[in-house]
Amino acid sequence: MRAVSGERKEKFADRLLNTREAAHLLNVSTRTLQRMRSEHRIGYVVLRGKCRYRQSEIDRLLADCTIVEDAATPTELKRNHTLRTGGSKPKGRRT
Repeated sequence: MRAVSGERKEKFADRLLNTREAAHLLNVSTRTLQRMRSEHRIGYVVLRGKCRYRQSEIDRLLADCTIVEDAATPTELKRNHTLRTGGSKPKGRRT
């Protein structure tokens, strides 16, 4: 069995995923993933007319959406609250 060098292992960790694979890892539909692209919530690459997603981008998105259970600082508590309530930014509603 061959050892994988650090550089090659890093490239493997940042492999490109197709839409179906990325949606599966995020546990969302392909349509939701398309919506996330349109809202600039996830970065992507276009190769030969097909969208691809870097593994590191999927990992970043999951980390950004992870609630810290043992939040100790006010910043962590605020972040958890924002994640649990769906965000603190007011929506542009017409009255």
